Order: sequence, then structure tokens, then C-alpha cells
Amino acid sequence: MKTVDDNSLEIITQNINKAVGIDFNKGKAIAYGVLVNDDLNVQLEQIGSNGDVYDMLNDNPAIAIQVKNYDFITIESCGWAAPIKDGNDEDNDLAPSQHPQKRRVRLLVSANTSLQFGSSITFNDDLDNPVYDYGNARGALAEAIEDFIKQGMEM
Repeated sequence: MKTVDDNSLEIITQNINKAVGIDFNKGKAIAYGVLVNDDLNVQLEQIGSNGDVYDMLNDNPAIAIQVKNYDFITIESCGWAAPIKDGNDEDNDLAPSQHPQKRRVRLLVSANTSLQFGSSITFNDDLDNPVYDYGNARGALAEAIEDFIKQGMEM
């Protein structure tokens, strides 16, 4: 996997989003190896899955060893999202799946061995307007994916 420029990262992230079929009820996280051609078109191959995204990424040498075989690794996960309001809103303490304004989401996080990240969030009630992020991945999942890729590179 090589470093790509910002424009290419955006195109690749959007192409990955288009290539992964949308199913908000898969019940498992899926890891894909992504090959990118010169025109930035993508080909995906499922390389692993697990009912828990963190279990799939942590200490999973059978999947991690494949990191070097692809241009990007994409992790797909589905779940619930809910708004968090400022102040003492009683709904802020609810799990997203119990929140009255919950929305089903599909998250794709892609990264290469240069640790460039691109992600998309698609909401089940707004399929035509995915939300993209290019390079600003933060939080526990981004850290787990970074550790996963580093582990794969060391193998």
C-alpha cells in the first residue's frame, strides 16, 4: 500500500462506499482487502468477519497477515447512532439503540499502510447522502485499525 494524495484518498473512499453493498442488519463486522487500479476503481475481497469489530481486529493474525496484500483495508460495521445534546438532556445517558431519535448506520473505515484514513457513514433513512471523512479518524475504532495495520506490517 502506498501513500496517495488527498484527492485520490477522497475518490478511493467514495468508490469503496459505492462498492460495499448496504445491509444494515449483517450482525457482524467485516474486513475487506481493497485493490485500487490506476483509475482509482476498487475491487474488494472479504478477508474476515466477527460479531465484534474489536475482537476481529485484536490479535487476529489470520486477517492481519493479509494487510500487505492490499492497497487499503476496509472495516465495515453497522449499529445505532443517536444525537447527544448539550446540557443535562435525560436521553444523553441512553444507549444509542434505546434513544428515541436513533438511526441505523453503516460505518466504513478504510486505511492503508501509510495510515491514511478515509471513512463514510451511511444512514438507513438517508441512503443518498453518506457523510465522508478524509484523514480525521479519531477514537477507539481508528486506534484499533491503526494497531491492526501495524501488526500486519510486522508479520
